Amino acid sequence: MLVSLTAIFLLPRLFGYQPYMVVSASMQQSFPVGSLIFVREAAPEEIEVGDPITFNSGTLTITHRVMSIDREKQQFITKGDSNNVGEVTPFANLKGKALDFSIPYLGYFSSWFITAQGRIITAIIILCAAALSIVIGKMSELDGAEEEGGGDEANPTDNTAKEGETIDGKD
Repeated sequence: MLVSLTAIFLLPRLFGYQPYMVVSASMQQSFPVGSLIFVREAAPEEIEVGDPITFNSGTLTITHRVMSIDREKQQFITKGDSNNVGEVTPFANLKGKALDFSIPYLGYFSSWFITAQGRIITAIIILCAAALSIVIGKMSELDGAEEEGGGDEANPTDNTAKEGETIDGKD
């Protein structure tokens, strides 16, 4: 599982994609709240009507769909799939083009993981899981050794007489 999560967060970055968590329902039909989306840096010339784009709006980072493009004024008209009203987005605010899919719920983990507390707790969980795995492995080795060595050598104080013998060694 750890390898899968690492791949989900790191591999896209190798190909130029930045992960973002969806925090509002404005794009609910395409990107549910809590989903993880991936955004690739793009020039305004690469954007087409219908593309989901991510842009800065004040202190917020928003992902909405492009409804129209005014190349003369260098602006997009964008709208969330769930919104009734569009807004003007200057080309200069464009961060990139979002892939048209999301991974549900993984955004919650990513937003938690980027905090110092989240990283520390995740590291502790990973270390505890590794230690537990080692302990379980050692215990199963010991159980296997006990089962293999269960003959007379394993119990040298066995006082049970075998056929034709007496306990004191006299016949």
